[in-house]
Amino acid sequence: MNLDEQISNWNKLDTKIQYTGKTITLPSDPENMPIQAAINTLERKLDEENTTVLIHEIINAYPHDAAVAFVKAMVKIYGWTSSVPTPGWWGNSPPIFISVKTGKGHGDVMQCPIGSFRLPNVEDLITTSITKINKNDPKLYFTIRAEVRQKFRHILVELATECRRIVQEESIYRGKAILLNVDEEGHLNMNVPPDFMDTSAVGEENLIFNADIQAQIETNILVPIKKQKECAIHNIPMKRGILLEGPYGTGKSLTAAMVARVCEQNNVTFILLNRVQGLRTALELAVRFGHSVVFSEDIDLIAQDRDNKTNDLILVIDGVVSKNSPVMTILTTNHVEKLNPVILRPGRLDAIISIREPDKETVQKLIRHYAGKLIDDDSDLSRSGKEMAGQIPATIRECVERAKLGMIGRGAETLTDHDLSIAALTMKNHLALINRKSNKKSQADILAKSLHSVVHGNGHDDEEESANI
Repeated sequence: MNLDEQISNWNKLDTKIQYTGKTITLPSDPENMPIQAAINTLERKLDEENTTVLIHEIINAYPHDAAVAFVKAMVKIYGWTSSVPTPGWWGNSPPIFISVKTGKGHGDVMQCPIGSFRLPNVEDLITTSITKINKNDPKLYFTIRAEVRQKFRHILVELATECRRIVQEESIYRGKAILLNVDEEGHLNMNVPPDFMDTSAVGEENLIFNADIQAQIETNILVPIKKQKECAIHNIPMKRGILLEGPYGTGKSLTAAMVARVCEQNNVTFILLNRVQGLRTALELAVRFGHSVVFSEDIDLIAQDRDNKTNDLILVIDGVVSKNSPVMTILTTNHVEKLNPVILRPGRLDAIISIREPDKETVQKLIRHYAGKLIDDDSDLSRSGKEMAGQIPATIRECVERAKLGMIGRGAETLTDHDLSIAALTMKNHLALINRKSNKKSQADILAKSLHSVVHGNGHDDEEESANI
């Protein structure tokens, strides 16, 4: 076959079909197409269009985020969604609807069907699922799958493309503060979608620490969040590891609430874990959102001994999951002395911030903060400040509440230093009795506690005692 014959072999040329006007138009390049060649071409195209192909589209996003995007895409393209039962060996399975929170309000909920769908003019079923892609990748993905005739393939591609666009541009989680639920093994609890945190109650003005602690939090945590462009200019990465350590009640959890609000104000995703065991899972999710902060409390629960859990945590902190990603990890502990020293190595953590009880000046600031307008601006709080020095913020707040009784008894509308001092003395005696009782344990009590630690694990008793105090 010569070159001219090859060029004019209409059975081999990929001739496109266009629909226009009211006449049948045949190509004339490289030569006029014979009618029989046109018939053959149309028959070949018909066979191709009716060939069944497998479509498997993967949406690389948090599954609930992608499920919402899929519903939005369906509504945008078709105006509605139509879920139908899925055929199986044991009969039809009904569609599964999951309720996904899309915002902080009670009514911000979207019902997202998972299962089979029918699209207009498409005879074959479209199936969505939440699943793992392979055994080496622990992340869950949202998938769109269908066995359809090839002529419908472009419809599935369009649907998946729009779904990806919505996830990228209209993610319900990106730039928000969310609480992530994991099970005891640290895996995602798909039955409990992430919930949105209300960050309106706590701002930077609500976080009152000693001046040196305040400066460390500002420098190591808030600056990378609020000054992203400036940090990038000076090659300071958002990827950082921070440990907040200190006694119970000194403000570590309050710091989480404040950081969450700052993140939302600066379009940074904030993820608060319900269990430290899910740190790897949270970081895998954070990487999908770009600039993010992952906050997890009580790291000592899994990082005391040099076992597999501690080794895995070390790998996570070192960046095996979030390497080169703009994700800040903030961890807390009430018992830094229980942590394996390998966790604390410089270079593994960028900063360790020790949060301690407030000094005299900070106590007075806390008193004024909790009392608000009940204290005159020119009131001298030196005596009550001295009495409450060294107490945790929660105790100081309780003293202010108790002092209101003295104010009411005097028939006044403002608190005095005397009211606060009396409340502080009462609280001191209260705490002294608790401490005396806890310090006078019998040998039997000590043995019982030791046995409990062996059976149930270390660290829980001390933490419960602190929490009760």
